[in-house]
Amino acid sequence: MASTDTPAGPPLAKLALGLLLMIGLVRTVLLGVTGGVTFLGATIAGSPHPATLAVAGAKVWLVGIDVLTVLLVARLLMRESQSVRELYVWPTAGRTVLYVLASVVAVFFALKLGSFMGNFLIYYGAPTATDTVMPPVWVGVVRAVVAPVTVAIAEETIFRGYLIPRLQRHMGRVGAVIVSALLAASQSFALNLGNVDAMWAGFVSAFFVGLAFGALYLWQKRITPLIIVHWFFEAIAGAVVLATALHG
Repeated sequence: MASTDTPAGPPLAKLALGLLLMIGLVRTVLLGVTGGVTFLGATIAGSPHPATLAVAGAKVWLVGIDVLTVLLVARLLMRESQSVRELYVWPTAGRTVLYVLASVVAVFFALKLGSFMGNFLIYYGAPTATDTVMPPVWVGVVRAVVAPVTVAIAEETIFRGYLIPRLQRHMGRVGAVIVSALLAASQSFALNLGNVDAMWAGFVSAFFVGLAFGALYLWQKRITPLIIVHWFFEAIAGAVVLATALHG
């Protein structure tokens, strides 16, 4: 596909706001359901920490949910006579480098600020210690190699590439970024089952990161550089999980 800096394509369909919100919550619902299945299975198996196992297994379930997310967006775009491929247009090489470098810096500071605010508002300081489960090596590999790719593509595709342009028709640019960030952050509730404090701290942190990604999308008008940046930070987190699995 040829490089371009100007988005092209047919006019966007004006979907109902309620429908857009439901689409944005699909991942949260699926994560909650799959986490509940893991929790139930661990409970039946007699595990003393079923909630911890549900949290640990979330990123494995997430790979399948990522695939479903892209398929959902592809189906929705087909109904608008568009293709999901149109979301993955690259800027020129020079702009790509500029966008990626600037985005890494912006997201890094958003992560730091979001983590600080989440811990301050919920824990009034450092987060409290929680139970942990030593992941098997295969889970570490999935988390470090596969999940960063699928998560980056799926989340940028649905929250930025698909939802923000359509939310703008209802609430403008700022409102669209805020709502898309709230929808993305809601995943924290499903990713931290059994730990209310972690749910809210994660929500606050993810909300700040979502604001950064949304603002960057409005600037760049492309999700491809954002996918690279998203992958980068997910890969770092995944590498930590893999290192823990290898040295456990």
